[in-house]
Amino acid sequence: MKKFAALQTKYLAQGVREDNIEYAISAVKDGSKREHILENLVADYRGMNTIEANRMLNEMFAANGGEFKKENRDGYLYGIALLLIGLVPAFYIFCLYTYRGVLDYSWEVWALAVSCFLGGISCIAMAILGKYRDSD
Repeated sequence: MKKFAALQTKYLAQGVREDNIEYAISAVKDGSKREHILENLVADYRGMNTIEANRMLNEMFAANGGEFKKENRDGYLYGIALLLIGLVPAFYIFCLYTYRGVLDYSWEVWALAVSCFLGGISCIAMAILGKYRDSD
């Protein structure tokens, strides 16, 4: 919040209206798309020009931790969920082979365990690489 307070005082000194700054800060914190924020800032009722709005948004996104900070959360969420789901059949297989039990539906249990682990790892890897970002 300290970074945003410094940006707010800076742009207030430059003559930007306070409601525009507060809107931009809340939209950046919420993870709104840059294009939507920019459209709203340069709208007639806000009265900012495009260059000033771009410069302010660049600094605000930098203070918040990046433009795509919140967009990769789905990949991490799905990846961790798949890894946790994959633990159940893996634990079942481990217990059966440890205590010399008979595995019913053996290929289905193995397929579920392997596919959940591979799916979870691939979702997390794609989130790290930024593949879950929206296109528009």
